[in-house]
Amino acid sequence: MDSMTDLYSQHQAVQLTQDQLGGKAANLLWLSLEQYPVPEWWVVPSDTLTQIVTQDPVIADMVQRLTTVTADITLEDLDKLAAPLRQQIQQASLPEDLRKQLSLLLADYPDTFFSVRSSAIGEDADNASFAGQMDSYLFQQGLDAISASVCAVMASAFNTRALQYRLHRGLSVENIRCAVIIQKMVDGEVSGVMFTAHPVTGSRQHGLISAAWGVGEGVVSGECDTDEFSVHLFNDEIERRIVEKRVALVFDKTNQRGTVAQDIDQANQWAETLTDAQIYALRNIGNRIARHCGCPQDIEWTIKDQQLYILQTRPITRLPKVASPVDRNLVFNNANIQESYCGVTTPLTFSFASATYATVYEQTMRILGCSDKQVSQSQDMLDNMLGLIKGRVYYNINNWYRGLLMLPSFKTNKQDMERMMGLTDQVDFIQSREFTLWEKAAKLPGMAKALVRLLAAFRNMDKNVEQFLQQFSSLTANIPRDRLHTLTANQLTEQLKYLDTHLLQRWTTPILNDFYVMMYNGRVYRTLEAAGVEKTAALMGDLLSGEEDIESTQPTKELLVMCQYVRSKPELRKLIEQGQGTTLLNQLKTRDVHFHQQCINYIDKYGDRTIGEMKLETLTLRYDSRFLFTILKNYLTLDDLTPESLAARERGLRTEAENRAFSAVEQKLGNRRMRSFKRHLSKLRQAIRHRENMRFTRTRMIGLYRDLFNQLGRQYALEGILSQARDIFYLTLNEIYSGYEGTAVQTQLKPLVESRRQEYASYEAEDLAHHFYCQGSLFQQHDFAYPHQVEETSSDINQLHGIGCYPGIVETTVRLIKSPEDKMSLSGQILCTERTDPGWAPLFPTAGGLLIERGSTLSHSAVVAREMGIPAIVGIPNITRLLRNGEYVRMDGGAGTVMRLEQVEKDACAEEERRPEDALL
Repeated sequence: MDSMTDLYSQHQAVQLTQDQLGGKAANLLWLSLEQYPVPEWWVVPSDTLTQIVTQDPVIADMVQRLTTVTADITLEDLDKLAAPLRQQIQQASLPEDLRKQLSLLLADYPDTFFSVRSSAIGEDADNASFAGQMDSYLFQQGLDAISASVCAVMASAFNTRALQYRLHRGLSVENIRCAVIIQKMVDGEVSGVMFTAHPVTGSRQHGLISAAWGVGEGVVSGECDTDEFSVHLFNDEIERRIVEKRVALVFDKTNQRGTVAQDIDQANQWAETLTDAQIYALRNIGNRIARHCGCPQDIEWTIKDQQLYILQTRPITRLPKVASPVDRNLVFNNANIQESYCGVTTPLTFSFASATYATVYEQTMRILGCSDKQVSQSQDMLDNMLGLIKGRVYYNINNWYRGLLMLPSFKTNKQDMERMMGLTDQVDFIQSREFTLWEKAAKLPGMAKALVRLLAAFRNMDKNVEQFLQQFSSLTANIPRDRLHTLTANQLTEQLKYLDTHLLQRWTTPILNDFYVMMYNGRVYRTLEAAGVEKTAALMGDLLSGEEDIESTQPTKELLVMCQYVRSKPELRKLIEQGQGTTLLNQLKTRDVHFHQQCINYIDKYGDRTIGEMKLETLTLRYDSRFLFTILKNYLTLDDLTPESLAARERGLRTEAENRAFSAVEQKLGNRRMRSFKRHLSKLRQAIRHRENMRFTRTRMIGLYRDLFNQLGRQYALEGILSQARDIFYLTLNEIYSGYEGTAVQTQLKPLVESRRQEYASYEAEDLAHHFYCQGSLFQQHDFAYPHQVEETSSDINQLHGIGCYPGIVETTVRLIKSPEDKMSLSGQILCTERTDPGWAPLFPTAGGLLIERGSTLSHSAVVAREMGIPAIVGIPNITRLLRNGEYVRMDGGAGTVMRLEQVEKDACAEEERRPEDALL
């Protein structure tokens, strides 16, 4: 059989190439060679269609026109091109040699019916099945009928739906090649499809069998209702879904060719199509096929006279994520970290933050006495303390708990950490394991060493903080901040690595102080609970208010001093109130040199402290001074807002709270516990003061990194490596360093940046939960939904609840601020936002109160609100989605409640309408 137009039997088909066989015939060949029960078959190689297309000039011209279409062509326009082409191919004559081969074949099987099916190149492949896209012809007999069917099948390679499928999958419509399978027809009593992985649940341990009476075309086309059997691949578990089956697709005896829908007799309509033995036989043969192929399979089968036949197999091209995996469950929460990394965060910021956490906590482990082996075993935990979900930064709670397991008293530390991080959702599947006596003895030396070192660090905390601050000032003085533009790209990268080595690798004091805050906050809280104090969280807030010398409030106080100067200068005040923020700084050079210098001094000292200050891509006051003048305009609207009035507010209810707490502890727990409580409270206050002050050094450090990255971006833009300087924020830290070290796997950065820019822009419109579980890889399908959703998502909710941080009842309108671009004038309105960071602090004095959707009693917004004596509530679920801008509410900072007064009034009116008889009284 040397001719390219010969008919090949299943035994001869091994001579053909993959391109000659097409996908379906290649799979049939493999099944036959592996001795699976496949009905005998023959194949017309794809060269036949190629010959017809190339030798007929009319057909060749039609095909050429098809190659110009694009994926956005309409179905109607595509059909106008494809329909005449199909008609020409159907009317074409088969090559004479092929007709002779068919005639010889049919002479050997005079009374046999055949099926005629397509086998296009790429059909039934791993990435494209073409299932149902091309035509099949069943129960064909005789030379003329089969010849016509062969032409019709080849023509169906140009079906409109098949062409559209190709275009949408990015497959070429040029040089379409299609072989044709001729196979002995099995007049199946029951037929169907088996998936060796479950197409609905995604389970790789379950198969799904769909079965109907008659031949399988009724299942594939959807014409016949099917029973479904979900069968476990490795045990005898079967789940059934039996339906009423009214019709079957069977041989059309009237026309003696093709199929017809036939009514099923009453007795079989609800009868199960398969017995358990047949289900297991299908399951077993499907398992074998999938195991040989190395991937889940979509298998067509039929049963005749108790004999199972495999008609074809193809790889499953799409499966959902497993619905309920049990092997892995990650917990992500951003209740606290969102203060630092609000909204969508760029790849550079996340990769920098993740590397920073790994570096700092590795140092902490070493300080606590962990060996090199312990650090090495914990490296995956250290490298993954944060997660990035659709551009948002989250804590990977699993790894934080793993870290706590290294310390004594996991259960207590777990509760303390959850309280400090604002974790209102308990994670119960991570527990402190009960160790055997031998295991306890083995762990005891390490635990004891960690405890001793931790206590030593706590004992020397004041001294360590002072040394840390001095060291920070000394090291950062070595960065030539005003001369960065004169450095080369290599020199800028070396400056980055200098900061990595000399700052990040010496950042243990802030982390140890965080442990200090966590533990003493837990001790104070538990003592208040033991004393039976009501509204413990609110009283905690009062006790922690009124601290002096906290760096978080210093920018606000300095701005108030500047504001006093502006009030004394009417012309300057008018300029600030009416001027444009983008030009004010330059105008001040000629209008008021003294105040211009005050602004320059403020920017030099606090220029890195702004909304979103932890994000490297943020434009701080050093790059855009508008926020400075926005705050000054706010302050000027309140003439009684002065440094003195702020100081008076800061004193607040601290003394009253102390009297209440000390009295309760002493009466319920005794004088000794009261003295211990006072000592713990004092240590907690000092630790919080240290934390806020060291946070400002963190802000300044990020500012230095930001300047270096901006300058490096400028260098890359000048050289054409990036399109613009700020594109650098779409690279990761490792990508930047790998270019310097000579290990970069991609050096064409512009297309990489552009794809990421588009991806991250798409995340802006998405709204993710603050807490969710994630099973499997982030590349898989997830809804990132809050697993403990409550009913407080309805816009009809009248009262909202959160954590009261500072008492006071405020009744006024809400100013909803979701981003720095929103209008920020408050003038006594209640500031409502999703999250805050230290850069928000200057806004607070002009707010009548604070309503923050995320956060805890120790989050920045709570700390600063207490220092300024501003009624505040944090941790109010969904408040930014429930309240409208300008809505009138009453907030109670002590009780942690928000009453929607407009909503209450509306509900009352609705109630009156529902009860007209009451209205008449």
